Amino acid sequence: MRKLAAGIALPALAVLGLLALVVFLSFRVHGAPYEEATLVNYTALLADPAVGGVIVNTLVYLAITLVVALVLGTALALLVERTDFGHSRLINTAMMVRVLIPGFFTAMGWIFLLHPRIGALNQLLGTSADITSLAGMGLVEGLGLSALVFIMVSGGLRALDGSLEEAARASGAGPWTVLRRVTLPLIRPGLMGAALFTATIALSALDIPLIMGLSNRIYVFSSYLYVAANPTDNVVEHGIPAAFSVIMILVAVGLSAWYTRTLKAGRKYQVVTGKGYRPQKIKLGRWRWAAWLLVAGYFLWSAILPMLMVIWVSLMPYVQVPSAAALQQISLANYTNLDWDLVLRGLRTSLLLVALVPTLAVLLSLAFSFVVVRSRLRWRHAFDFVAFLPQAVPHTIFAFAAVVASLYLAQDLYGTLSLLVVVMALMHVSFGTRMFNAGLLQIHTELEEAAAMSGAATWEAVRRVTLPLLKPVVTYTWLWLALLSLRDLTVPSLVGGQDTVTLSVASWTLYNTAQVGASSALTLLTIVFMVPLVGLFLAFNKREVTL
Repeated sequence: MRKLAAGIALPALAVLGLLALVVFLSFRVHGAPYEEATLVNYTALLADPAVGGVIVNTLVYLAITLVVALVLGTALALLVERTDFGHSRLINTAMMVRVLIPGFFTAMGWIFLLHPRIGALNQLLGTSADITSLAGMGLVEGLGLSALVFIMVSGGLRALDGSLEEAARASGAGPWTVLRRVTLPLIRPGLMGAALFTATIALSALDIPLIMGLSNRIYVFSSYLYVAANPTDNVVEHGIPAAFSVIMILVAVGLSAWYTRTLKAGRKYQVVTGKGYRPQKIKLGRWRWAAWLLVAGYFLWSAILPMLMVIWVSLMPYVQVPSAAALQQISLANYTNLDWDLVLRGLRTSLLLVALVPTLAVLLSLAFSFVVVRSRLRWRHAFDFVAFLPQAVPHTIFAFAAVVASLYLAQDLYGTLSLLVVVMALMHVSFGTRMFNAGLLQIHTELEEAAAMSGAATWEAVRRVTLPLLKPVVTYTWLWLALLSLRDLTVPSLVGGQDTVTLSVASWTLYNTAQVGASSALTLLTIVFMVPLVGLFLAFNKREVTL
């Protein structure tokens, strides 16, 4: 185990080194490593009204995102797990698919629906709603992340003892009182975890802030770092963004510590029952129509309408309201006239990322988890803490640090596929270790000890006993990370270069150059490329549930 621990020391140091570099740059003039030490970046952070505007925008955007995601995700989870609404497998599958839909896809669809100038609904209804506002950005981000909240909260609800809620009802409490006084307090750790995870993703995500906010100069933390890493005026200023990132790191680590403390004091939340548990379902009765309205409305506005608008625009010579006259102009010109050199470069890079990133992330995660769960090293929990950091700290900070590190310290790596693969894999180690830690804890060490008593060496026992038992977890994790790698815009847009353009970055490039029809066409082709992987993932997930 000591050799394995020595092996994962390098990726662990890479994670810590990227964060340490951000801190170091925040105390240097212009954020340049070779400049003199200074505190001016922090004073400028507090004094610059533009940076103050970014901070306020980020807080408002994050608040709206969390409210929308937590309210919708929790409401839908309660509907599926605590009422007789039914269709739980269908809704769970639909929510899983919704998580995998790229944010830039829905962002484009919402712009085509509710842009103040070209939005189809605004033109049809004669309104002037502006989805490209800060509130609109938070709404769209929250709609997307509500599916993730649903998955996390519904898992906690399935594990609750329904007898506690039944006892409250027997004491005369109504459904809303039971929900407020019993159910929600019991799933508080799950809600906190969902909120923390959702907040980190919202702070990291670039797709919606870029597509919906950049044209109106509405900057939040992620788009502010993007502009700092890609200056258009040849003025390189990394100091203030680095200082801003340090503040975000402290906030993220503080929130994670608060959440961890809540879990450690969590004996009062231990309400999981045995196999005989059957949850008590609330009869919806005459309110069933409202439940259908909530479910149908969510999927309609969250995915279906944006998807239809992207399809419509991809078939039009220019953005226009759906009408009988517009039907006469439908063509495949946006597809046939695509810059296929750009598309093929994007496809090549995306396929390489799908193959390399999840493979490297799974190998690193397995190594971290074996050291944390199976070794007796005194400092093994330090590795677990390092592996958790990419989940707690926004990915944009790591990507920004990698860009600056390659720019100043290793220019041969700047914009290369190798750097992109390594950074993305390190970002996914947090998810992988959570999965493998849980999997290894379920496999008793007696099995490996029995193999050892039969003459097998340690690694032979792991290869012949432990890894085969972990195969379902490995497969699930690999497929999930492959899908995330294919849909990611944040890290590739910051770390990648001209030769490492992905499909998502190519779509954003077309959109940013006012080629909205071509961008819509390429976005739909990206979704088509995702379908086989999504099908494999859902088929595997269904098989595991059945077993």
